[in-house]
Amino acid sequence: MVTYRSLGELEDAQDEERRAARLRIETAEEYIGHYRSRIDQVRETFHRLSANQGVVDDPGFRQELQRVSDTAGENVAYVRRRIDELEDEYDVMLREQDAQRENFLAERDDTD
Repeated sequence: MVTYRSLGELEDAQDEERRAARLRIETAEEYIGHYRSRIDQVRETFHRLSANQGVVDDPGFRQELQRVSDTAGENVAYVRRRIDELEDEYDVMLREQDAQRENFLAERDDTD
């Protein structure tokens, strides 16, 4: 356990911890947005190419396109669950930081 010399030092460390956690969450959100965008572009390109080639109504093509779409949907759902877990962990961290701050203040008051 780290011992802080002042409330400001503790709060600075907690601020940095919160910033790092928020950055992880924001990065994951950006990733999922980029992934969705790229998958949509690929799907549109495949559909356009298949229309040009006359296979857009081919059952095999449609089945494969659906499989790719389903896999992409599963990937997005998985990342969304992970982001939700990161958000939950962030909330727990905030509660722990509040408790840590209160303990620091109580200990400081006890030594005064």
